[in-house]
Amino acid sequence: MSLNLARALDATAARSPNAEAIAFEGQSTTYADLEAAARRVAAGLTGLGVGPADRVAIWLPNHPAFAESMYGSWRCGATVVPVHAALTAPEVQHILADAGAKVLICGEEQHRSAADLISSVGGLERVVVVGEADADTTSYAALLEGSGDTPTIAEVSQDDLALIAYTAGTSGLPKGAMLTHSNLRANLEQMRQTTMVIRPDDVVLCILPLFHIFGLNVVLNLAVDVGAKLVLFERFHPLTSVDSIREHDVTVIAGAPPAYVAWLAVTDPPADAFASVRVAISGAAPLPKEVLNAFKDRFGVTIWEGYGLTETAPALTSTAVGGVPKPGSIGRSLPGVEIRLVDEDGSDVEEGDPGEVIVRGPNVFRGYWSQPEESARVLRDGWFHTGDVAVADEEGDLYIVDRRRDLILVSGFNVYPREVEDVLRRHPNVGDCAVVGEPDPRTGENVRAVVVADPPGSTVTPEALLEFCRRSLAPYKVPSTIDVVAEIPRNAAGKVLRRVLRHT
Repeated sequence: MSLNLARALDATAARSPNAEAIAFEGQSTTYADLEAAARRVAAGLTGLGVGPADRVAIWLPNHPAFAESMYGSWRCGATVVPVHAALTAPEVQHILADAGAKVLICGEEQHRSAADLISSVGGLERVVVVGEADADTTSYAALLEGSGDTPTIAEVSQDDLALIAYTAGTSGLPKGAMLTHSNLRANLEQMRQTTMVIRPDDVVLCILPLFHIFGLNVVLNLAVDVGAKLVLFERFHPLTSVDSIREHDVTVIAGAPPAYVAWLAVTDPPADAFASVRVAISGAAPLPKEVLNAFKDRFGVTIWEGYGLTETAPALTSTAVGGVPKPGSIGRSLPGVEIRLVDEDGSDVEEGDPGEVIVRGPNVFRGYWSQPEESARVLRDGWFHTGDVAVADEEGDLYIVDRRRDLILVSGFNVYPREVEDVLRRHPNVGDCAVVGEPDPRTGENVRAVVVADPPGSTVTPEALLEFCRRSLAPYKVPSTIDVVAEIPRNAAGKVLRRVLRHT
């Protein structure tokens, strides 16, 4: 069987054509409908000259068109570049240029926010808008109505790319993780061997963004693979989603910790709010112990916590493997995933000692797009070096004790301080700055910035700096607080003492 993931949709549509695939804002899409739309997307893209190895960027909020566009692109043999729906125009411009996208499929709102910068991206031949198009773009409806022949599903090899998924980079610019069809397929098979398995009769709540690897592979692809029903939301709202769980008899929910926090904050929820749920999955950020326990006590639902990265398609571990939801633990490695904890010399640590998490398995990515040096740094001797530090208990369950460098996790999304600092330094009255993460009960962490005015004594207000940041950064990257200080604490070598800032 071909490795092309587009075949999974065809197989499900042939097996269960009338089964509901997606419920979205009162509209129902069957698997026959979804497959037919993906075929029309493929025909339209082929008519635009898209073929194997071309890059198609998808910049959409959660919408059935995301799934149609992704499977249609794969049908052509193209590589999909999912783009965070909330990114600003400069951020999207960088991704499109870096990936060498040939076609962009985007939402009407997204296009309005970035039309001028998008038009300047070299190599981008066509912009397709889901909604009202203008003279310089093609409407998504017109793409679907194109007269081109539907291409047969392209044959792909083990090394052919399915995704270039951008994640925050230490240099301040996002870097594209290259994931193959076989990487994504391997992780689906690995998850299927745990209690996280999704069955054909399941109804899956999708509040996770489809542009994020968690929502894309753990939820969408796994549901399509077996023929489950997806209840899709463009934006998460705790009350609305609880109503939908009851209305659709949702059996599987997957979300980042802030979603579970929000559900716990609902005042007087119905007693049977989560009565239909048999599997609840948390990932993308650490799940607070009190949330795990409170959800079980209040709703009778066990949350299985997992750990993974964009680079691993994404799942690596889950408490579902051991069958015990230990508070604070990310569980054990999925079948087919090898994990070692190593010291700075690359030797395995002694039992009970913390060590860097390095992993090996068929779900591990090929490296970073056009970044051979960074790829070589993290992929060594067949192992992916995550930069995360963990310790194992006597039963082999893992606990993350430190995170990659200075990464900040806001609602499960990665924010690197350097990216925010680079924006702040462009302000004419900022001479020095530093960014750290601080605990937040709703989002897990928020972004805090400290700045030094330049020239000394000049007036620069937090309000003005926040507005300056909003022009270049997605909302989740914009600092929640900015403090103007006289001096940034640094060591003798000039390195920012972030640990000091976190406690001031």
